[in-house]
Amino acid sequence: MRWCAVFSLHLAPDLDAEAVARMVERSYRPFARLLLRRPALRGGLTIEAGVSERLWREGHEDVIIALRTLIERGQIEPVDTAAYGAPLPLLPEAEIRRQLVRNAAINRTYFGLAYRPTGMVARAYAATPALARAAQDERYRYLICDRRALPGHDSAASRRTPGGLALLGCDRTLSEAIADRTAPRVETLRTAFARAGDDALCILPVGRLTEDPARMRRMLSAIERMPLLCRTPRELLAEAELAGSHGEICEPDGGPWLLWHDPENLVHRMQWRFIAHARTLVVRDPGGHPRARECLDRALCADFLAAATPPLWDRARIERGASLLLESALGALGNEEEQAEARFYALEIGERAAKISSP
Repeated sequence: MRWCAVFSLHLAPDLDAEAVARMVERSYRPFARLLLRRPALRGGLTIEAGVSERLWREGHEDVIIALRTLIERGQIEPVDTAAYGAPLPLLPEAEIRRQLVRNAAINRTYFGLAYRPTGMVARAYAATPALARAAQDERYRYLICDRRALPGHDSAASRRTPGGLALLGCDRTLSEAIADRTAPRVETLRTAFARAGDDALCILPVGRLTEDPARMRRMLSAIERMPLLCRTPRELLAEAELAGSHGEICEPDGGPWLLWHDPENLVHRMQWRFIAHARTLVVRDPGGHPRARECLDRALCADFLAAATPPLWDRARIERGASLLLESALGALGNEEEQAEARFYALEIGERAAKISSP
């Protein structure tokens, strides 16, 4: 494999219908139409189940139908992820597996039986051995992750764990060069491709790519002149075996963890205590309280955790995540003490967020 573009569709959970409509009109619809008109352009597609639900529910069925056509004719290969953007590497293995299964099940209702992802990716391309084991248990054939999550940061991007899971590295430099808001010219793209080498994948955020239609056309023209190879999972695994490298993955050094679970962040600490409490209540009777389980799934979105970091600080989003956790905990019908503990966590998160955001 030389390189492969993986297009990523994500909507923040608290976007209103008007904002979603703007995103669809400026990004998702032009993106789908361009791919339909250019069958030679191939790649992967990561779309969270929550995004599929919103697009269909809010009247953008044409985008779902177009993406389904691309999947059915083999131009786009689905890549699985968490149903609502949860930070998978920080969750227990049982929860990781559940999130992956749920994402595939929901997306299959919109994209049909052609939605059969053979690989997966987590938010921010983060990976851990636990995530790799969960992916292998669910019979995924490859895991896309940041190069820092691979043994030997400067080594080849294709790896194969002892259990048989192919690991494909994501070249962030190439991704940023292609998606840069400054609209890089073709020569900049050529330089980025050359720097990425023969083993790179790039994750392309559709929203930024389609802000300028002319830039999107330039990018597609540049890509079509590059040696793009889309291989089947069997071929990818065969090439990984030929590399002859074996090793377990490790956590990225630094990486995205501080966005989601900074040990020095007082809000993060309380958020994760609340998540653990709500999950304890929900898994006690997983089939008895489906609404509580759904609220917990939505509350696990990494956006609510990232909102508690200084660069992305958003008090309203923090409180929205806490309210979903509270709804989940109360819906699980715990005893009075457990419900009181849930209310304490929700209030404490709000108070800590208010103190940090106040002068």
